[in-house]
Amino acid sequence: MRLVITFFVFFNLFAQTIPKKSILFLIAPKDFRDEEFSIPYETLKKLDYKIIIASYDTLMATGMLGMKVKPDKRIKDIDTNAFQALVVVGGSGARVFFDDTTIHKIVRHFSKKKILAAICISPLTLLRAGVLKGKKATVWKDEKLIAEFKKRGAKYQPVDVVRDGNILTASGPSAAKRFASELAQMLKE
Repeated sequence: MRLVITFFVFFNLFAQTIPKKSILFLIAPKDFRDEEFSIPYETLKKLDYKIIIASYDTLMATGMLGMKVKPDKRIKDIDTNAFQALVVVGGSGARVFFDDTTIHKIVRHFSKKKILAAICISPLTLLRAGVLKGKKATVWKDEKLIAEFKKRGAKYQPVDVVRDGNILTASGPSAAKRFASELAQMLKE
């Protein structure tokens, strides 16, 4: 009986020390797409994931449809080793990340052994960071974006959600639920 109790106490202590999976959400300070943030965020919160929101500063960020989100951290203060996944939220404001070398470095870090996800126009940030070359991916259905995908060697797929290994891309707001569901599945694996 004493052995069973000792095991039970040890098991409970061990279970409490296992860290909860943490996910980093990257949003533009202005004009992120509300549902591309809120649907994955709420889906993962319900599954008890710890989510940290980052942007260029911690001032209130505003979505294209009026949503207000206060980032937890500044991008320059991020410890990428503390997270299992990165979600780059789309919306017209996400263009600020396209050529940002700091963001590219973060994206490349996650592309190696962690989960990397981007939706709407944000897959272009992944493309310009060099992580989509030779990979199947999708992006917002815009001729210029699609042409750049093909030119830079990504295998553009004209569908809503595409997974290629540890990288997940989605085409826009209408794909947010499928994107969130696939992301949740990837995190369980």
